[in-house]
Amino acid sequence: MFARVTTFSGSPEDIAGGVETFREQALPWMREATGFRGWIALYDPDKQESIGITFWTDEALIHDDVSSGAGLRDEIARQAGAVQQSTGAYEVLAVESLELGD
Repeated sequence: MFARVTTFSGSPEDIAGGVETFREQALPWMREATGFRGWIALYDPDKQESIGITFWTDEALIHDDVSSGAGLRDEIARQAGAVQQSTGAYEVLAVESLELGD
């Protein structure tokens, strides 16, 4: 499994708006994409920095902007007022199941 890690900067409102739009517009399309395995979003309000991580079965999919929805991601960030800072591709070495609580 492979992960694409993208960092953004923006106000809490900008990032929250971007995450909501991503959920509504990008995720339904990505769930249908070949090789998509999941997504996680992190935010540090003190730094006004967000990290989005998408998981894929094949490294080539991460680098294919069409298959991975990179263009859609970039457009959502732009509309939300968030600024993309960096993007990287990583091999996932270990995963532990997450349980999100209150």
